[in-house]
Amino acid sequence: MVSMEALRARQPKELLQTDVFRTVPPHDLTPTDLADLASAQVLTDPAKVLDVYQRHVSSGGADSAVLIRAFAQLGFLFDPNSFFSTADRQLLTKHKQFRSLAHDLWKVRHELPDAVAPLLLYSMACMDYRCVPLLPHLLDAVERSLTNFRVEALSLLLHSIASLGLGGEQVIFDEVDGSRTRDYGPLCAMVIQELGRRALLEEDDPDSGGSVHDWSRAAFGVVMSGLYDVSETANDYPVLPLLIVRACEQLQDKSELEQSGWAQFFLYQTLYCVDVEKPTCEEAVKRAMPMWIQELLHHRWLDSIVIHAQPQGADQMQRDVDMCLQRTNTQALLNCSFGREWDEQHCWFAGFMMEPKVALECDSMLPLGPGRPRPSGWVGLKSRIARKIGLRVVTLHECFWAHLTEDQKDEQMLRIRAQVGYTHNKEMEQRRKKIRQKAHTYKGIESKRSDWTRQPAPPSDEAAFT
Repeated sequence: MVSMEALRARQPKELLQTDVFRTVPPHDLTPTDLADLASAQVLTDPAKVLDVYQRHVSSGGADSAVLIRAFAQLGFLFDPNSFFSTADRQLLTKHKQFRSLAHDLWKVRHELPDAVAPLLLYSMACMDYRCVPLLPHLLDAVERSLTNFRVEALSLLLHSIASLGLGGEQVIFDEVDGSRTRDYGPLCAMVIQELGRRALLEEDDPDSGGSVHDWSRAAFGVVMSGLYDVSETANDYPVLPLLIVRACEQLQDKSELEQSGWAQFFLYQTLYCVDVEKPTCEEAVKRAMPMWIQELLHHRWLDSIVIHAQPQGADQMQRDVDMCLQRTNTQALLNCSFGREWDEQHCWFAGFMMEPKVALECDSMLPLGPGRPRPSGWVGLKSRIARKIGLRVVTLHECFWAHLTEDQKDEQMLRIRAQVGYTHNKEMEQRRKKIRQKAHTYKGIESKRSDWTRQPAPPSDEAAFT
């Protein structure tokens, strides 16, 4: 039998400096990686966050604390207040290391505590990334611990689930083994009912929790999921007006409303969507919001609210569809605002607007399973509003679009044009026709700069008449 001494004698001197037979990672591996993730150099750099994760896994570690922290930091880096564009977010979620991080989180899903479910769901919503294998476990954790979460966490949960497009309809995921999960569609209504119960409790105890941001975000989550008329089980009263009351009662004057940030966007969009979709609680919602708040939001919408709330930068799929529109000579307005004809201002922006009254939307969210796309909550809500005001909506799903060749994409666009009755404006085409900026000539006879001479300046009036 070969002895350990004989093996060591045949090893290179470089390997003798470390214990190559050690299989257990050092006990201080996790604290070091957590400290690196919290450092100033890594905290704001997605690439360095992935590097720390990769180093942690390469060293033999798979601690759930490091995986949760890395995933959450990436989510917060791409939150609605970040400077990264939609294309940056899409590049991240398609990166091999990020997919490995999501896969490792799924492998340790049974070690994840229920308390991290709101954090991970919010991170997915920020990155527009629907991790289908991990979502059933997180949604089960939400259902188990629903009554234990604070108002802040419930508001974040409702908005995140609605943003991922998992509210208001049947939600069934495909498992890894080919089977399918149960329906998670009712979970969104359960969160709304729990928030309604907390809103009634706060009426008796104002210090029980929840800020204007929490209640307004929850109200917009209700609107995004389309569950306007979900009622609180105790008194059968719609929850949405209760959320509006809790949000508006914390705004005492004009300055507080102007400094409330995203709460302004949530409140005004809630009011607008209620006015367009007209649920049974429409009057109760409008009465719940004081008139001075409605008027101030209306005056501030265009120049102080909507500009900061729109996604900035390029979208990869939208850019690809735009190239297809150019190849097929299809006239479409990019990010065109739309609304009712008598609206003083438009509150929504279509991905592309074609004539006659056709909105073309791009959905980049991962499907619930092969061949089962589901748009994000934002695209779903925008499509509902567009149909209510008389537009025809065509949604292109990236899970199908990305597998087409360039010729197939052009063919699909021409087919869409035929189905929606697309009309082409010849006058607009002539106005937009590119005009040559440089004179056309042949090689070898170009005019040289030395052939040109400066013309003498015209005489001034004084010199001409003296």
